[in-house]
Amino acid sequence: MDVFGKLQLNLHENPEHLDDSSLDRLVEVAQSAFDKDGQPTYDDVVEHIVPASTFITAEVDDQIVGFSSTDRLADTTYAVGLAVEEDFQELGIGKIARTYGVLQEMQEEDIVSTRTQNPAVLSYMQELFNAYPRREEPAPDNVEASLRDVAEALDPEAEFEDGVMKEAYPEAMYDDIPDHELKELTDELLDYEAGDALVVAGEASRGEVEEAYEALVDRRDYDVEVVRGDVL
Repeated sequence: MDVFGKLQLNLHENPEHLDDSSLDRLVEVAQSAFDKDGQPTYDDVVEHIVPASTFITAEVDDQIVGFSSTDRLADTTYAVGLAVEEDFQELGIGKIARTYGVLQEMQEEDIVSTRTQNPAVLSYMQELFNAYPRREEPAPDNVEASLRDVAEALDPEAEFEDGVMKEAYPEAMYDDIPDHELKELTDELLDYEAGDALVVAGEASRGEVEEAYEALVDRRDYDVEVVRGDVL
């Protein structure tokens, strides 16, 4: 059973106006989420938030417990950043916030993409957006092309093959990669300590994602309220 009554999603139209105290809280949330001392850094968080055209804070009892940012990249809806404070993980907050953010950016038929070391994120992308890479299953030609386009847009100098961007991050994003049934696959593909990451992409319709979002909300005991704001 969920331990709170309402999750509020605040959709901020001008995240570049976030004040220092708000940014400090977002850094706290991100570092709690990744559970690695000093990671991500203040600059990492700012880079994930400020450029995004859709930025959402997830709040419980007027306290920020998570955030999600989404943008357009290489003709895809790109899920830029996501973090949920450790004490509020495994409650569906990240999936709800990210899926709502994707809906703000995506077209009627669209490719949704992201970059990650986290096998749980890969699973979410596969489930909601029919995403690749997958074990022993090649991506459709249009998705494969999007994987390469996204990788090039992120870093044209990085080595990229079979969904893996080499040295995408300066180092591992986690002290311990989250345990998940797809961790065996990510263990095979990635050198975490070298900063390798998966570029993930899949094709979905807006209608499919709307249904998925409604299902995510319906399965929770808490209510979800969306507020359109400007700054925190």
